[in-house]
This record gives sequence, structure tokens and C-alpha cells, in this order.
Amino acid sequence: MDGRDLKALWRSGRPSFGAWMTMAEPVVASVLANAGYEWVIVDAEHMPYNPRDLRDLVLLLKGRGVVPIVRVTENSPSLIKQVLDWGAEGVVVPLLHTGEDARRAAQACRYPPDGIRGWNPRDATNLFCEADYRQTFNDRVICMVQVEHIEAVQNLQDIVAVPGVDAVLIGPADLSFSMGHPLQADHPDVQQAIAQTIAGCRAARIPVGIAPGGSVADLVGWVRCGVDFLMIGFDFVWLAAGAEQTLRDMRAATGGR
Repeated sequence: MDGRDLKALWRSGRPSFGAWMTMAEPVVASVLANAGYEWVIVDAEHMPYNPRDLRDLVLLLKGRGVVPIVRVTENSPSLIKQVLDWGAEGVVVPLLHTGEDARRAAQACRYPPDGIRGWNPRDATNLFCEADYRQTFNDRVICMVQVEHIEAVQNLQDIVAVPGVDAVLIGPADLSFSMGHPLQADHPDVQQAIAQTIAGCRAARIPVGIAPGGSVADLVGWVRCGVDFLMIGFDFVWLAAGAEQTLRDMRAATGGR
């Protein structure tokens, strides 16, 4: 599967589920690939990935048939270019506010005449052995922009109208901060802003997703609300939950500590 396949899946009306990766460990990428996830977002915005480790993780995921998408630290053409050169099939661009922000992100993802990206995708092309890369990548690349500020919600119509914006990812946590309700994603005002974003994306036929956390019942609820794709888990959350549950079970079973 590549970016074109994934975008087609997101537009198909069938819900699509991915994973969120924060650990700079190849074995974690392998576990997620072996679990069957078709796409993984690697969070390079908040986590301490060095360039070499990030490149290696992207190439590992890609080699296992998983679509690697990297969340960059900011809306920077140089950062976007690097992770795409290393083999990412797409990027998540955080904290957009306006249509102009979205235009900058979309153009940074693509080669001229559709964008401004410079040419030298050595790793992405397997040392330039993939001859069709130049002809396909502008269509293949995933430019995912984050709506995680109330200004982005207010400017959503301009954002989703930008050519080359392929998907919108809602960030409930930062959105709640921007609305004066820190980490209260269930606050009615925040919920209304999320619902407005989902409705606006669907009206514009732009795939929309969210990374909400919660139980399976909670996640199914988001599918029913109309999202096209979901981050259904985070590597560190899964590790912590599994470790804690096994320890509790053993203590309960043995009556000891």
C-alpha cells in the first residue's frame, strides 16, 4: 500500500484504523507492522527522534508494506522535504490556523509545478532505483493538516479548499486549550467545534480523522460521528496498559504483592 491506496481507502466510506508511534525503537515499528496496521503516524513533533533513527524507522515501516506518515515539528518546507526524502509517504502538519498555512504545507509536499519541493529523494527512491517516483509522488503524497486551534475551525472552509490538502486530523487536546477548556475534550463547546470540523470536511469531501484515545466503544462512537480514519492507539499506552494489567492479574492470582 502507498499513499494513493491509503487516500482511496479514506475516501471509500469504510473506516480506517492506524497507530501512533512515539518510541524510537525499530522493534516497536515491527510490532505495529506485524499487528496488521496499514498506516502509522510517527510523532516527530514531540518525541526525540534524531534524523537517522527517523529515517530508519520510516524505511522499516515502508519495507513492511505500512504507509509511514510523519508528524513534523512545524509547518516548515525544509522539515517536510527531509522526511519525504527519507521515505515518508506523507506528513502531518500541526497547529494550522489559516488557509494560507494550509497552502504552504501542501506546496512543501509537492514538486513543481504543483509545489516547491526540491529534488533529492535518495532514500525514498531506494537510491534512485524507483524510476516512476517523480511521475507518481505528487499524487501519492499525503498532506494531512491538523485542526487543533479554534482559529482553524473558524477558517476551515479556506483550509479544505486548498488544492493538495489531502486530509484533516483533529487534535482535541490543543483545540480544548485554544478554547479555554484545557484537556476538556468532552466540554460542549469543544465537542461542537469538533462536530463542526467533521461536517465541514465531509461537505468538502476531504477525509477527516481524529486521535481521541478511549475505549473501543468510544472509538466506535467517532466512526458513527462521521470520521474516515482513527488513530486507535498509542505505543506507550499499549505498553503501559499491558504491563500494569499483567502485574495486577498476577498479584490477584497469588494473593501476594
